[in-house]
Amino acid sequence: MIKYHICPIDLEKEENWINNYIRHGWRLKRISFFKYEFISKKTDIPLKPGETEPDEDAFIVRCDARSFKTKADFQEYITFLLDAGWRHIKGDWHQDFHYFERISPNASEELFSDDASKSARYMRQAKMALTSFLITLPCFCAYFLADPFHIQDLFNIKAQYLTPGLWEMEGIEFWSALLFETPFALVRSGALHLLMLLFALLIPVLLLYYIAKAYTLSRRGK
Repeated sequence: MIKYHICPIDLEKEENWINNYIRHGWRLKRISFFKYEFISKKTDIPLKPGETEPDEDAFIVRCDARSFKTKADFQEYITFLLDAGWRHIKGDWHQDFHYFERISPNASEELFSDDASKSARYMRQAKMALTSFLITLPCFCAYFLADPFHIQDLFNIKAQYLTPGLWEMEGIEFWSALLFETPFALVRSGALHLLMLLFALLIPVLLLYYIAKAYTLSRRGK
């Protein structure tokens, strides 16, 4: 079964969404971007080195957010949780989000021992988003200053059509020439450039919202 879903900032909502399918007889196999693949609990998944045969009554998915300085640190993290009864489903040493499946009925139902530890993952999310914001903002500012947008060209878009005699043409000849040159006229007028600038400005705004939301969630368990 394939489901498409955007992971929310609130990882507890993400866990609840996935575990709802688990309660109805499914098991999370893999995640690729927004694509979540579920299989029947009865289906076997090839075991990775160090994994034991899972107990279908144990299945619960939990999420964490963290990155690692080295692959060795990441592998130590994975091994520690595997020994505690949790199989790693998704995430890499340089990625933020990690998904774990409980495979041992003797394992705790939570990855974290207390609410403060659970909430700390949101603070890690906020710090990672802040790093992205500090990296991307100067790049967008430099792009904006290096190639400024001239609003007057957008309001005079008719002048950006350079086909000789275009506006005297009629019928099919006119529409064919108009449709052919419109993409080039939009580029000359700066309309596409404006869209790129708006998109460039939207990313820092979204990152700021992400930081604020993650920080708010990090205070929830305190």
